[in-house]
Amino acid sequence: MKYRLVTCACAIAALLGSGSALAASKNVIINANVVGTCAFVDAGDVTINMGDLKAGSGDQSKAGNTSFWCSNGITYNLSTNDGLNHDGAQKNMLAGANKLPYELSLDKTSGTGQGIAAPEQLTLTAAVKGSDLDTAAVASGYTDTVVLTLTP
Repeated sequence: MKYRLVTCACAIAALLGSGSALAASKNVIINANVVGTCAFVDAGDVTINMGDLKAGSGDQSKAGNTSFWCSNGITYNLSTNDGLNHDGAQKNMLAGANKLPYELSLDKTSGTGQGIAAPEQLTLTAAVKGSDLDTAAVASGYTDTVVLTLTP
């Protein structure tokens, strides 16, 4: 009987002890937004060196390349401004006061990104018409700077 009394007392003490402290719980909600982004792979400028151009040589063109990536599934657009020496929408290289008109084309202007692990190659082609070379002033250092913009 004594053993039963001690067992009952222990059981009652355990119930009273556990009943005096109650646990509380709360949900933790985690939220995030993944935003689309695009970036050029390399930090350097793209340089298209047209080299030595001569009157009577016809149309001339040279290409330069860069790589970029955009977030998976994001539609991107590529564009250029008219350069530092434009006359209206006509891009021009300058050597002092001498102008040499040119065109700049991109092999792609839009698409859908495949993520950082799948960079895309972009080819930019600068072209000078032979008729503009035939009338261009002889000068060294014709140059222009155009801004290439990649937007998601």
